[in-house]
Amino acid sequence: MIETSGQESIENNIAPRITTQYIWNEVLKTLSWEKGFFFTAKELLLKPGATIRAYLQGERKKYSNPLRFLVFVTAAVTLLTINLDLFGQLYRDTGTLSAEGTAQQTQNAVKNFIYQYFNIITFLSIPLLAVLSYLFFRRRGYNYAEHLVVNTFLMTEGMLIYLLIVPGLYYYPAIFNLVYQLAWLAYFVWGFTSFLQERSWKGVIKIILFCLLSSFVMMLLGVIISVFYSLFQNPTI
Repeated sequence: MIETSGQESIENNIAPRITTQYIWNEVLKTLSWEKGFFFTAKELLLKPGATIRAYLQGERKKYSNPLRFLVFVTAAVTLLTINLDLFGQLYRDTGTLSAEGTAQQTQNAVKNFIYQYFNIITFLSIPLLAVLSYLFFRRRGYNYAEHLVVNTFLMTEGMLIYLLIVPGLYYYPAIFNLVYQLAWLAYFVWGFTSFLQERSWKGVIKIILFCLLSSFVMMLLGVIISVFYSLFQNPTI
């Protein structure tokens, strides 16, 4: 019996054979995606309010960690945006790309900054949005940390929508950039309306105002940082 149990113990400690399925599973585990990432993305798309409330109430095992979720999606968005030169495509399509030397240098500096620090701009914008949502909806009883989670989930899902329309952004930048802006705004309004379970028109209008202000704050943050960066890179401008 002792020898048999020993043999069984040795056999149980033998690592499984390497297969493509094994490698794929290891990749998913390394990225911490597994079923959680895709399940979280689907649930946030179909029912964002219920999903976020469930996460805040303690049902967290089946969902991806919001910060990890944000990091992975931001990395994917940054990679595609840079490799496809989506901002450059937008400049050219809208005719805002200047042919003048100094102005073109400034535009290139701003574009390069956005490419290089897109993830940092995104990470900085979320705490600001959380401050706004906390101030707007502080009577709902959620603390600042919970507002951070709400905005992280919604922002990340918004970027996943961006990934879905990348082909359109590449071939028809001006049109699909507008489509994305409207889709982002609509998703945020829906996300907060369902999360707060808002039913009154007054409350919905307040959420719309918050989302419009959030969009403006993100745009302003990007512009301010980009301008300071371009001035630092080209002090004579």
